[in-house]
Amino acid sequence: MGSIVCATRGGEGSRAVQLAAIEQARQLGKDLVFLFVADAAFEEQVEAHLRTAVHKEMLWMGNVLLQIAKQRAGARHIDVRLEIRTGPVKEAIEQFLLESRADLLLLGAPRGTTTTVFGDDAIEQFAHTVEEDTGVSVKVVRPEKVS
Repeated sequence: MGSIVCATRGGEGSRAVQLAAIEQARQLGKDLVFLFVADAAFEEQVEAHLRTAVHKEMLWMGNVLLQIAKQRAGARHIDVRLEIRTGPVKEAIEQFLLESRADLLLLGAPRGTTTTVFGDDAIEQFAHTVEEDTGVSVKVVRPEKVS
């Protein structure tokens, strides 16, 4: 039996997707994993002597965000696993999906993005690419759709 992976990054989109993932795990009786990816790509824009500190702060922030997600799941009596990965977001998510043999990935859309007839906004394109690359179903959750 595969798991549900919920990629989280903070913000309203992440709160919405966490709640949706918790509900999916409850309904389907599947294991739930909250995943945070610390992408160091922007660190190249930071002065060299600050890069290590910035990276450590990113990991700390990821841990805090995952602990909040874990508390949300715990309030609904759902046990979760927490994972932090580093590297380019798309590659790290895809690698984790394949390693964990996940059945479903849930992604939170940033507030203000909209679904078009063709699903051509950036998060939809990202979801489609991950689904094609891994064979894992991907669902995008929008903050406006979750209360």
